[in-house]
Amino acid sequence: MTDVLTDDEKALKVVTKALIEACGGPVAVASVLGVAQSLVSNWGSMAEPKRFMPLCHVAHLERLCGRAVVSGYLVRRLAAPEGPGALALCDVARLASEGSDVVTAVLSALSDGRVTSAERAEIRREAGELMAAATVILDKVGQP
Repeated sequence: MTDVLTDDEKALKVVTKALIEACGGPVAVASVLGVAQSLVSNWGSMAEPKRFMPLCHVAHLERLCGRAVVSGYLVRRLAAPEGPGALALCDVARLASEGSDVVTAVLSALSDGRVTSAERAEIRREAGELMAAATVILDKVGQP
């Protein structure tokens, strides 16, 4: 059984990755925290649904970069929502996830030098999901 991230968990992964980048990337963060670079990368990876950055590390890194990237997101999500049509980090997380699925499908299809009809169907399906995620964002920003 594959673990599936909720929209909130996907958004948390996105802001965690943003915090890591704000602090110089996985290599710099691993050095500052004294942990493995692979662990730091896993904290921001959608492919690692059970690995999240510990709060003590969030606090340390936010202090280091001078920005409340993760904690700010956590506070904002508790505030009254703007409404069901409001643009949110979960929209970005879905877009990134669907884009990654398209890339994976294309790379898999190209790996043996020929693209089968089943692989074409998979690419079309994944691209359709990406377009649906992009359409949600377009609809949300198209409103005044």
